[in-house]
Amino acid sequence: MSELPHTFLIGRSTGTHADVFAAAGLAKLLTSSGRPVQISEESTDFRVAVLGPENGLTRLSASPGYSFLKTNEKVVVPRGAFDPVDYKAEKAKADRIKALRKGKKLKGLDSVTLEAIEQDKPRPTWRLLQVLNTLQGDETSNRIHELIVKLKPADFQAKIAAALHALAQNKPSGLDWRATSVQLFTPIAAKGYSRLKPDSTDRNDKTKDQWTDPFIEWLRYQGYFAVACPFFQGPKSEHVRLLCPIPHDISINALTAAADTLRATWLPGDAAKLDSLAVLKLAEILIKHSTEYHADDVDPFDDFPLASRSPADAISGISITHYQSLGNAKAVSAMSTIALPDWFPLDSSDDAKVMLGILDEHQTIVRSLQDNHSDEIGMLIDYRRFLQARGEPAVQTLIHFMGAYGSLLLRAWQQGRRLPAFSPENFRRILMAMTPQLTEVLDNPGFKAIADAVRRVTVSAQFQRANKHEHRDVRYDLFPELRRKRELPGNQPLIEALSEFVQSYNSQNARQRETIATNPGKKTWYPPSQVTTAEFASLVALVETLGASIVGAMLCAYGSCREPREDENDAHPDKSTD
Repeated sequence: MSELPHTFLIGRSTGTHADVFAAAGLAKLLTSSGRPVQISEESTDFRVAVLGPENGLTRLSASPGYSFLKTNEKVVVPRGAFDPVDYKAEKAKADRIKALRKGKKLKGLDSVTLEAIEQDKPRPTWRLLQVLNTLQGDETSNRIHELIVKLKPADFQAKIAAALHALAQNKPSGLDWRATSVQLFTPIAAKGYSRLKPDSTDRNDKTKDQWTDPFIEWLRYQGYFAVACPFFQGPKSEHVRLLCPIPHDISINALTAAADTLRATWLPGDAAKLDSLAVLKLAEILIKHSTEYHADDVDPFDDFPLASRSPADAISGISITHYQSLGNAKAVSAMSTIALPDWFPLDSSDDAKVMLGILDEHQTIVRSLQDNHSDEIGMLIDYRRFLQARGEPAVQTLIHFMGAYGSLLLRAWQQGRRLPAFSPENFRRILMAMTPQLTEVLDNPGFKAIADAVRRVTVSAQFQRANKHEHRDVRYDLFPELRRKRELPGNQPLIEALSEFVQSYNSQNARQRETIATNPGKKTWYPPSQVTTAEFASLVALVETLGASIVGAMLCAYGSCREPREDENDAHPDKSTD
């Protein structure tokens, strides 16, 4: 057999997860040579390269590369089938586990029940098999599977070698396998083609299969089992949301390991919440399993260096396809892509720890939002927009989200619901990395003084109230007021609102000092330093330079962050000066 090519290009012709499936499937096929395989993302293609010596690559595995799914008694498992699965038997296991765990947490189950659950534990690919059946992809994948196992190994090897040579030359494979294009492996197959309403066609029309290359389709079947991360949604788990990591520069071994880990992670919520958590969790997985920064109790992924790179340099994002239930069928209703964080490169273990801390903080906050509340759904959508953007537009979206979240924080704490707050250190680190010019705002003495004042009358005051401490009056109206004024034309409305706030803040501090002076033994809160004329003038100059929109938004965002010392009562009255 002639030597096989070492480098291939898989065109990003559909702009969907179908292209990723094909690239991952090809990489999985090439790893059967025993060589490491790397996938890199280019503008119009995925480059799949076999690493190592430029000679000696002649034979690949003769296996179909994925399980044969027996969905019912009518389906006959072919002789020699690779890893056949009895769907009904696996579903019975899953149903028994569901019944045993109904209404109970795992730690509350007795030893007998836990043992029964362990014995009935479905295979790791069970959800992939469920979706394969639900979206009717098993018919075509089984057909190709059966065809392959019936071929003689030598004949199969020859067909695959010819197809690989054709692919390397950007030509059709020439295989005569009867593959069908279905929406699970190619989402755009569910849409119309050629015309909006083609003449003389029906739902069973096969015209689109004329453009289906059987070899590429077979690669997609393998890629589906390698990298797809489907999740069921809806009150009856009737919808399917399929997430697919998009490789940027990563080995196929690391890519499949990351997908396996993400697939096994519990991600709650509907679309916006699940998408955001998936992106943040995948970035965390990559850092924790990298060669340089993996935890002591975690095995690193094979061939996965992350030094001087961000998570987005390994996996650029996640392709998301939503299959909406229409009763007795499912249809593609939405497709999107969300980028992985590229906030800053991980040049040291300290950078990795900071990034993990930010990712954990953001996951905690996103998980705390309830997507059955209309206002919180809007915030989840805004946060997802932050992840979808890059550079300054992303930061602007994050700042807007944090301002809205600050208002929610006060209302929630007032109602006894303890939501987590952002850390100013983490916020600063993101600004330094993505928009360093905005860190000048945080260092401005006027901004710092007034942001601290905003925090004391909102987040800190509410914190004291929730913990039954003496506290100043909580300004629940302040965040909405500042957000409203920053959106008005010109800078004057925000400057006037800040002027009124500073006057009120300083007056309250002065009255409190009088109260302490006349009642020295009374348990109360101690007023901090006043906002000075120079500090206010400095902030006004900042507003005139950068504009009310950005400064007002940053005041709300930074003012809603928590501080290491939340308790104003820890201050000593002698430390409060005019």
